[in-house]
Amino acid sequence: MASELTIAIPDTATNEITAMFIASAQKAFNALVQAQSYPPYMNQGQACDYLHVSVKTFKKLNIPVVSLDGVTRYSRTTLDQYCKDNEI
Repeated sequence: MASELTIAIPDTATNEITAMFIASAQKAFNALVQAQSYPPYMNQGQACDYLHVSVKTFKKLNIPVVSLDGVTRYSRTTLDQYCKDNEI
């Protein structure tokens, strides 16, 4: 037999929790939309924007490239993996 425990939460606390949840969900959704707006293979400028770093900093990272017929591109998957591999 299961018993229930009822806890009264003031409306102000409920409203704050709801607002925090909505803000968190919106932030996560916006990050997902922004990440999806970049193509799967990016030029250097797009890759810098994607990682939010300058070209000078980006060049120091030595991220692997894809080169097709002399055109250099950076894989979004590789950029994501680079960030995961370098988490502190």
